[in-house]
Amino acid sequence: MTVTQEESPSDVLLPGAAIIIGIRTLLIWAIVAAVMLATFLHGSMSSCSGGVTGSGGFTDADGQPTDIAPMCGSVTMSASPFVYVAIALIVVLSLTRMLRRADTIDDALRVVNNARMAIVVLTLVTFVVGFWAISTVRVEDWSSYSLLHPFPFATYDVSTRPMGANG
Repeated sequence: MTVTQEESPSDVLLPGAAIIIGIRTLLIWAIVAAVMLATFLHGSMSSCSGGVTGSGGFTDADGQPTDIAPMCGSVTMSASPFVYVAIALIVVLSLTRMLRRADTIDDALRVVNNARMAIVVLTLVTFVVGFWAISTVRVEDWSSYSLLHPFPFATYDVSTRPMGANG
């Protein structure tokens, strides 16, 4: 006579497999969030504060003739490196907290799930703030301008040059 044992899926897995699966999932979410930020959180705006007359001279922003070439510029926005550091810190600190404070598998999975939600919230807030920041950029005169800097979510790269200069 043969005795068969009823095996559940948790008996077949490696001890602690649920925690390893949770950590793997957290790492995948962190990588996907970082890739999405790097890929989709970009914006730019460029303009010149003046123009060229029909005779080859320059005009300023008010349309008045001038001998000085008007300034042109561009603003490019992307996710701040601090956001990527924050995502990495969330992962490392959650793993550290899990090792120090989790007494059961459920406690460990709760820490991992909270870290995953923190990454999702940080990513969504960064997208919203970045979109709002690039939407509010308005520069009328490149000789003196100010931008609302959405630190620590996004960073700007500003470049100016005289009209007609390449680059």
